[in-house]
Amino acid sequence: MIDFLLDLIYPPRCIFCRSIIPVEKERGICENCKEMVSFVKGKQCQKCGKPIEDRTDKKLCVDCMRMNHYYEKGFALFVYEGLVRDMIYRFKYGGHKEYARHLGKWMADVIIKADIKEKIDLIIPVPIHPNRKKKRGYNQSEELARVLAKELKIPMNASALIRKKDTIAQSGLTFLQRRNNMKNAFEFDNGFGIYHKNILLVDDIYTTGATINACSKLLKKKSANTVYFLAVSIGRDFS
Repeated sequence: MIDFLLDLIYPPRCIFCRSIIPVEKERGICENCKEMVSFVKGKQCQKCGKPIEDRTDKKLCVDCMRMNHYYEKGFALFVYEGLVRDMIYRFKYGGHKEYARHLGKWMADVIIKADIKEKIDLIIPVPIHPNRKKKRGYNQSEELARVLAKELKIPMNASALIRKKDTIAQSGLTFLQRRNNMKNAFEFDNGFGIYHKNILLVDDIYTTGATINACSKLLKKKSANTVYFLAVSIGRDFS
């Protein structure tokens, strides 16, 4: 009854196009955007999950061919383009941290469908620098991880990793620049539940994998067993 009354006062809106969603429909995404948004599907890189052209015989994307990964396998919900790109921008910079309620639930479905839920012992969000968190008011990856942990009933540790280097934005950088930008950007802080555990790293965007790889390398160095990652969105393989 409370939810119904709240819907009347604050009608639920699609997080992609901002249109009002009828009360009886699914929350978070309207019927039109369900058809327009690019979900990750079809042929994918067997390492990072990036969409690959069906006509090719490749099993790995270009980035995974030339980079030594420390994570086991990656997954993503959407392709980072169009409506998804705009939504992510509002989520990160526009104060819409409530988007995590819907995104986290959909991301949980990705893990369940991939049949790795039982393999994961701990969820860790990719940290942002304190300066950015102070400016935004929250870490979007931590908001996602919190919902994901609740949906999957898996513990979360948001203090295992900290970002000690206030790096420049990864967008617009080359592959090598992204990798160099992430060197020594993170440090290990709280070892609760890490030793010989299977970790799921959570982030909003995966492009070349420099950020996820830097975090994975540090976790493995600190005796984590296996590291997976899950992102809201991921780029395409343009080879």
